[in-house]
Amino acid sequence: MSKFGWCYIGCGGIANTTAKEISKSENNRIVAVWNRGFTKAEAFAKKYGGTAYKTLEEAVNAPGVEGVYIALTADRHAEYIKKCIKLHKPVMCEKPFTVSAKDAEEIFALAKEEGVYVTEAMWTWHNAAAQQVKSWLEAGRIGQVKDVNIVYAFPMIQFSRSDRLTDPKRLGGAIMDIGIYGLRYCVELFGMPNKIACEGRVVGGTDRGEMVDLYYDNFTAHCHFALDKKVGEYATITGTDGVITVPSFHMAKSAQIKGNFNDEIKVSEMLYDREFSNVASEIRAGYTESMIIRPENVVNCLKVMDECRRQMDLVYPCEMTDVDTKTNYIRTISHMGFNCKDIEKSIAFYRDIMGCKEKFTLTYGDVAADVRKKCDAEGKKYPLYLQGMKRMENTKWSVYMSWTDNTFIELFYIPSAHRKHVPNSQKDLNYTHYSIEVSDLKAFRDQILKRGGAPYIETEIELGLENTYTMWMHDPDGNRFEVMEYTPESYQVVGRAK
Repeated sequence: MSKFGWCYIGCGGIANTTAKEISKSENNRIVAVWNRGFTKAEAFAKKYGGTAYKTLEEAVNAPGVEGVYIALTADRHAEYIKKCIKLHKPVMCEKPFTVSAKDAEEIFALAKEEGVYVTEAMWTWHNAAAQQVKSWLEAGRIGQVKDVNIVYAFPMIQFSRSDRLTDPKRLGGAIMDIGIYGLRYCVELFGMPNKIACEGRVVGGTDRGEMVDLYYDNFTAHCHFALDKKVGEYATITGTDGVITVPSFHMAKSAQIKGNFNDEIKVSEMLYDREFSNVASEIRAGYTESMIIRPENVVNCLKVMDECRRQMDLVYPCEMTDVDTKTNYIRTISHMGFNCKDIEKSIAFYRDIMGCKEKFTLTYGDVAADVRKKCDAEGKKYPLYLQGMKRMENTKWSVYMSWTDNTFIELFYIPSAHRKHVPNSQKDLNYTHYSIEVSDLKAFRDQILKRGGAPYIETEIELGLENTYTMWMHDPDGNRFEVMEYTPESYQVVGRAK
């Protein structure tokens, strides 16, 4: 049988780690590679095989691609899984699958609706050692479970060449990076706990470590995770009739059981290749969800992690628009306002070209009524300008155009308005531009062109100094704005290394 063809999305650390095995595999091969930085994709393809493509669509739809492996930072997982689902290509996405359980539930629902296979790259549970532990427990080999201890603690942040582990924008921290393995071990073996207790150490927006107790009917699973302490890695499951020990449990090469029943398993195969091969077999067999990495266990593990983060008061920047924190009450820029010479022309531009909706409108009559109401309440005379507003009583004065529920462009109709000076963004102390972020800039540009917006586009798409794709436009009144698509390497996402 021919090797299964993979498209790699992302060329970072984990992509290189898995590619080292896949490039030697008898069952898998890398066919296509895409990264926001094309040069990086070319170097990756040259090293591990496949062809580098400049667009996501070209890579995913390249000849020979049967499945997509997403190896971006976790804050971008949901976005790119959805893109691949829409392109009807099976997906295996690195852990953590998404930021939250809610995001994962939405993705699995979308995948089911579209009939597309989607799974998490949780290599531990493709491993024969973990599956053997599960079989021992299901067979009652150690009797009734009485105690569980899971430890994964190493001072990784001292030796990492990247600052990702301590970067909240990229979902750094212990629970997302290594804690997920221990919590998933419990969910896979014992299901959802009755109660969760978590005490963590949060520094600079990420957790350096935590102690998590998962309470089940007859026992408690004690979990210790840390990125700044050296304790080791192991799982110990104690029962009435024996003990199971698993060294380096998240990538175990062995597991032992001692007591009334004694046995041991040793693993020699390449673990990433086993994971990719299992997923490839399920995809070729026509499955629409994994029988090994069950969607409900992906979601349940994230629910446990959500609760741990809630107890640690740990919220990531990508969640800030939805959650007010104790230290930051500002969510986002609400709106930008512009005076318009032709209000209907401006409304048409933001509605028909830019795809906004007219949220609400205030007329000059509404303004006049409000002024009269205030004057009556304060016992003041009506100002003379109200007389001049009578003839415009039903004329639009302020129109809110919305992209999202909380982001607006406010248009003011000022008939006498005229532009005194077009600001020079390089020299003037004045307004220069506003910016909007889109998920796919090329698709957005194509959409603008189809809507007749070519006269309003000023530049082609370029990768800027901040590693962000940009395009410049203007509205009917000459107000310039920038349209941006962030990349995993964008300074807006990861900052800039000093």
